Amino acid sequence: MDELAAFNRSRWNALAKARIQYSRPQLDMDEKGAWEYLNTHLGISHEPMPEIAGKDVFCLASGGGQQTAVFGILGATVTVLDLSDTQLERDEEAAAHHGYALTAVHGDMRDLSQFADNSFDIVFHAYSINFVPNAAMVIKQVGRIVRPGGIYRLTFSNPFWTMEETDWTEAGYPLRQPYITGQLLQETDTEWTFEDDHGTPQKVEGPHEFMHTFSAIFNGLIAANFRITGFREWPEGDGHATPGTWEHLLSVLPPFMSVTAVSIK
Repeated sequence: MDELAAFNRSRWNALAKARIQYSRPQLDMDEKGAWEYLNTHLGISHEPMPEIAGKDVFCLASGGGQQTAVFGILGATVTVLDLSDTQLERDEEAAAHHGYALTAVHGDMRDLSQFADNSFDIVFHAYSINFVPNAAMVIKQVGRIVRPGGIYRLTFSNPFWTMEETDWTEAGYPLRQPYITGQLLQETDTEWTFEDDHGTPQKVEGPHEFMHTFSAIFNGLIAANFRITGFREWPEGDGHATPGTWEHLLSVLPPFMSVTAVSIK
């Protein structure tokens, strides 16, 4: 484990132990709720996810007991890889609660060599690729382990998302970072502020994040023999909201991008 992995592992363990929203396992979900969650939160709005039962699903750097629970409840054979031990504990908690089998692997998304070629029907990659500097390296390995015709669902940060709502000026929201793929994002505040599941304010130092340009993501997918079938920008904000508020900023620039791609190898 190199210095970056060790640092991000420690940060995600701390965030998970503080009960950030991404580390609260889905324990109250049933099959109907899993389908709703899948198509509302995980799918591309105009392209519902396919039948899940019996599929081999790999949740890549997607620990926390949320996405794995959705796929497990719907009858998939689920494998999850994550850098954070605590995040994987949440996945195991959800699997034990709902009674589905789960393979939990502690590891770095930059090294998928332990997985055989053509192992998975679906690779679900939650927002995590921005925690490593080389997106193409990861995407190339996904192209190897997904089966022909398999689906890769990837979420990444809008590379122009380099501001905060408090950055508002009468001229708009300024861009503050160089548009360079692999660039370490220099945050004005390295601590993540959130409320835990009891509503208690928490402030925890976050992991290192890196910019990935649109060309890095899309050319990486093309080079790995993926055909892009869907793209989504989210969440939407409110253009009538007061400038300098979170809802107004979202209406100017959605922070998350999600791509659905099919392997054509």
